[in-house]
Amino acid sequence: MALKQSNKEKKPLKISLTGLEIELFLINNKGQIANNADALIKKIKKGSSANVKKECALNLIEIATLPNKTVPNTMTCLLDELQNLNDTTQKEGIMLLPLGAYPGSFAPSMRQDKHYKIKESIFGKNRFKIAGRCAGFHYHYTLPRGIFDDQLRVLKLMVRSKIKDSLVNSYNMMIAADPALTTFMQSSPFYQGRCLGKDSRMIMYRGGKYLKNNEGLYAGFQEFGGLPPYRLTALDIIDIISTRYELWKSYIIGLGLNIKTLSLYGSILDTTWNPVKINPNGTLEQRGMDMNHLINITGISVALRFVLKKLQEEFYTVVPSEIGIKEPFKIEKDTIYIPPSFYVRRELQYKAAYDGLDSDLIYHYCKRFLNLAKSFMPKNRLIFLDTLQEMLRKRKTVSDEILDYARKKGFKKGMNVPPSLSAEIALLHSERLAYEIHSLREKIEKAPL
Repeated sequence: MALKQSNKEKKPLKISLTGLEIELFLINNKGQIANNADALIKKIKKGSSANVKKECALNLIEIATLPNKTVPNTMTCLLDELQNLNDTTQKEGIMLLPLGAYPGSFAPSMRQDKHYKIKESIFGKNRFKIAGRCAGFHYHYTLPRGIFDDQLRVLKLMVRSKIKDSLVNSYNMMIAADPALTTFMQSSPFYQGRCLGKDSRMIMYRGGKYLKNNEGLYAGFQEFGGLPPYRLTALDIIDIISTRYELWKSYIIGLGLNIKTLSLYGSILDTTWNPVKINPNGTLEQRGMDMNHLINITGISVALRFVLKKLQEEFYTVVPSEIGIKEPFKIEKDTIYIPPSFYVRRELQYKAAYDGLDSDLIYHYCKRFLNLAKSFMPKNRLIFLDTLQEMLRKRKTVSDEILDYARKKGFKKGMNVPPSLSAEIALLHSERLAYEIHSLREKIEKAPL
């Protein structure tokens, strides 16, 4: 792994920015899925410059924020966008649902844009519909300075070892943290009315042998959608990006399409959808988490920001080791120990998806990650971790809350969620989102600077 740096070299190289993307389901006032994305986007664009975008299905909408130096400021921008969107949807009788999957069964209306049709042809028509039933939260953090070519939108080959090492350490940390992050953010106990696990969205979206699901969207395409292994060097990261691009190119040629079709992708970095990836906007992106409530998004974003900030500004070394199994995220001087890659992908990922905080192993892992983040944070930001601390205290995530509610309403293991209960759950969490837009803004304004 990356070499340690001397104290003389430890100085900030840049001002790092945080960006957020959220995907939201659209439902009507009866709690049923609504396919109003295009009409809403048209209306919202007329009234403002809100960064609201279409997604792969007509029942989904995406909001992206411009990057900012602090998470509270980034969240304030997101709240402004959400408020504007929420005002518009209310006039249209539509509500925004902040969950990783709609609790009930529905058939998404998929878009016909060419880049979506390519994925549909490669994955299969029915399998690609999984993407229209999943909503995620994506966290972005600026790549180390000088390692990204803004013109060509690719990673550079660099000589300066500490910059390359900073990239590798950040990349591997994001992978190691994935089981903790996805557990804190799980909000999809039901997919198509069935309880597959605490994170049914992850099980169906990633799929594959480690999650023991051959029916998942990326089950047969783990290079493009599975949790990747660690990389030893920056060159290894560049190599796997090139290898994936060439493989995607071969799939396109296999469809009989002109090679010029690749121009649909603005960058070689656009042809991968893994939970951890280098984004063509020059960020390290964690895109493996369920969409969730705003206060939880804030908490996990603050935690991630200060962990990555420490790695990139003070050049901590991230080391896979057996120590990381027994004492995950243990710090010794400027070294942080994480579990070996196979253990994270095979053991922890599975238990996080299916058991969540019911697993003592995952509970311990989440607690260790949160303690790591807290140790790197100023006291005036700890207030934003309150809800994550409460999850650990109660051993209850949003998925657990939804399951508890469903059980009180008569749901039992092995049942399909009836449409009336699916709608009831959806309305409950949509109404909660509308309230949180105001309550979170007040919390940010009152937070100590």
